[in-house]
Amino acid sequence: MKAIIIDRPGGPANLQLREKPDLQPAPGMLTIDVAYAGVGYFEVLLSRGDFISAFPMPLTPGLEVSGYVRAIGEGVKGFYIGQPVASMTLHDLNGFASMANVRPDLTVPLDQLGADLDLATAAASIVNLTTAYLTIKEVNRMRTGDSVLVHAAVGGLGSFLGQMAKRLGAGKVFGTVGSVEKVKLAESLGYDELFVRTDFVEQTLRATEQKGVHAVFDPVGGSMRKQSLEVLCPLGQLVVVGNASGEQDVINSYNQIWFSNKQFAGFTLGGYSDSNPVETGKAAREALGMLARKEIHVEIQGVYPLENAAEALALLEEKNTVGKLVLKI
Repeated sequence: MKAIIIDRPGGPANLQLREKPDLQPAPGMLTIDVAYAGVGYFEVLLSRGDFISAFPMPLTPGLEVSGYVRAIGEGVKGFYIGQPVASMTLHDLNGFASMANVRPDLTVPLDQLGADLDLATAAASIVNLTTAYLTIKEVNRMRTGDSVLVHAAVGGLGSFLGQMAKRLGAGKVFGTVGSVEKVKLAESLGYDELFVRTDFVEQTLRATEQKGVHAVFDPVGGSMRKQSLEVLCPLGQLVVVGNASGEQDVINSYNQIWFSNKQFAGFTLGGYSDSNPVETGKAAREALGMLARKEIHVEIQGVYPLENAAEALALLEEKNTVGKLVLKI
């Protein structure tokens, strides 16, 4: 089998394509022939060595894959050889490879969604779309008519957060982007309005008649955290879902949160799926079903061969992408 290897920190340039022994499924696991792998900013951070304590090198990156069931481990039921599936490799990574061992609980049979969903779209969507679904429905518990703000609104996760909020009943959905050019994408992604990140506080308060929004979803981090508190209405919630900026954590006063009647929450799909794998898999099926029924759509900016994985990560590192990138294995 072919696999991308990162054996030392240094960024996307250190990715190498190598041959590895073919996989066999352990008991309770599935082996799939990978057709596509999703590419996200997490892989950029991995290549820099940001998570080396949790994921020591050498490693094969990749959190999400699609393909066909190759072999079924002892005790696994509900799958068949050749079945089209999408899976989240959140704990073991190894998605940037021609074969992957995956957990059945985190694997969705694509032929059971009730509508067609192609393999590239499934691989591009399963992690971010499941994250968006759980963040809005279970973490924020958004109510019908709530107004929300999404940072990095046209990125891989942000583009799903905005659409999912609309799909689940939000009133007004606003977002922030890094450039004026990206503001033009508002309507296609379900946003009522997009604001350039540098002046989002003023623009959000203007759009809400100084009332603020009920929730802010932040995958960016850094100074955006404190600024986001300024646009929350009383009892509004800031939900932290990433730190794509790579900036140092921002310390907030709990007394300030207390006095201002604001709320904090956090969500990471990997950690949640550790303790709640069945619930995570169910959410993935629900979310991909929405995608298959065309209730939500994914923006795929580019499809790259596996050997060009470094090029895809370098493009993400420049933070000049819209939607998602995928690798064709």
